[in-house]
Amino acid sequence: MTAVATYPAEAAPLIEALLDGVREALGDNFVGFYLCGSLALGGFDPETSDVDVLVVTGKPVSDAEFVALKALHERLPAEGNDFSLGYDVYYIDRGTVRRFAEGQRHVKVGTGEPFSWRQNRPNWVLERWTVRERGVTVAGPDPKTLIDPVSPGDLRSAAGAELRARWQHWTAGSWPREELAHPGAQAFEIETVCRALFTAETGEVSSKRTAIEWALASLPGRWGDLIEWSQAHTRDLTRDEGKIPDVLEFLGWAAEKTA
Repeated sequence: MTAVATYPAEAAPLIEALLDGVREALGDNFVGFYLCGSLALGGFDPETSDVDVLVVTGKPVSDAEFVALKALHERLPAEGNDFSLGYDVYYIDRGTVRRFAEGQRHVKVGTGEPFSWRQNRPNWVLERWTVRERGVTVAGPDPKTLIDPVSPGDLRSAAGAELRARWQHWTAGSWPREELAHPGAQAFEIETVCRALFTAETGEVSSKRTAIEWALASLPGRWGDLIEWSQAHTRDLTRDEGKIPDVLEFLGWAAEKTA
């Protein structure tokens, strides 16, 4: 008997609407629908968390399927929808989802991001582990049949590579970046750095809460005030760029530490 997927009641209507729409758009190319992120690792908060979804397809999304999925996400946008929850959905075919390789691409839509093809980043090694080992199967086969095992060494390497990629992203263009213009976004970046450092040190993937607790206990004291500040400002969307230099200093230190 197939286990019934369980997830928070606050997220259920959005998850079910996405599942119905994705199945209709993909037809026979639909393979599976899996919850990752905080819904898999713990710590989901309907006030601040997005619903993170991996959709596995049999073949890469076709042009016609791309149009149908784009229409779905225009009817059910990733922000400002009737369910008052943001979401990120990744569409990855069976051949690509099995293991990470340079040059892979997938379709993604998310809060503040357009529906488009994207280059796979190193963080998809971590996401693959999360779906394989902790993911919530809403529809489809056991993810262990779709994704190869991910070793602790692979996780450590990917976490370091992701930190360096983020450092390049934030420092490549004109500064400060609009995406970091409010404390909530700055707090998210701090939490992301803590999670990547936790993985680089332990070879494990954790929830944000676990990573923050680890960081406060394990990282040099100079970062403690910044990390504690982040926990008091996760929901602060007022425009305030004041902490951006500190956030980037923390990210740069983390990227160098894991190089």
